[in-house]
Amino acid sequence: MWFDYLMDDCKESYDVSQSYHGVYFPVFLKLIMGLIMGAFFIGSIATVVLGGAFANFETMGGYEVATLILKSVGLLGVLAYVLYMLLWGLIEVGSINMIHAAFNDEKPTQKVFLNGIGSYLAKVTLGKLLIHVVVLVLSPIFLIAFLVYAVIIGIPTAGYGVVFLFVAIGVYFATWTIAIVLDDMDITEGIGESIRIGRNHFKPLFVIVLSTGLISSQVAMIFGPLGAVLAGWFLGGLVGIFFKMVTYKTYMRYTRDGNLI
Repeated sequence: MWFDYLMDDCKESYDVSQSYHGVYFPVFLKLIMGLIMGAFFIGSIATVVLGGAFANFETMGGYEVATLILKSVGLLGVLAYVLYMLLWGLIEVGSINMIHAAFNDEKPTQKVFLNGIGSYLAKVTLGKLLIHVVVLVLSPIFLIAFLVYAVIIGIPTAGYGVVFLFVAIGVYFATWTIAIVLDDMDITEGIGESIRIGRNHFKPLFVIVLSTGLISSQVAMIFGPLGAVLAGWFLGGLVGIFFKMVTYKTYMRYTRDGNLI
């Protein structure tokens, strides 16, 4: 039964995307995001080099040079991370707004994209930060557990067990941003709701997360070297938006229609 529901959601997502092409607008925003990040890194490197020149590297000792470079790289890394998080949160919230509008037969315009940015951008960005902090703090435990899993499961299954692990983790965090934006949840509530849906409706979400990763990664191979460039943001982006629409429908189905199986 769950597979029939999933196919219905895929079909409806395709029909809606054909009626409202504006839902794919965030694909281009991700390209702009990539260009901004690229410009930031190039500008940052140039700043470090010029700063070093003005600081007279040749008159400084090796330790002083290394310290100056590490401080500069560390600061730039923090700034790049903050910039990435803000841009990612902006696109994530706006994309959900546009998908929600399209499924409600409303044209996904720029106004729709910006609707709710002020209310949910901070929550979504801080939610991503919270997940990163938890992973960082618990990274030694995760690393040990992963190595044990890889030896016991990953190697005997020729790596497919590792793929299953990462997809399974993605299932539990597939809908937390949707929960925050659509149902005005707090960060912990949104993440908790996502985990609950992942636990209770693992199979459809597993297919969605797996399909998103496999198709996005394979389009480059299908279209060759030139297509690899396009697939990096455009084709892969289209696939990502489509399956985000399916994820939206799955979330709506299992939160609005009860505990369907």
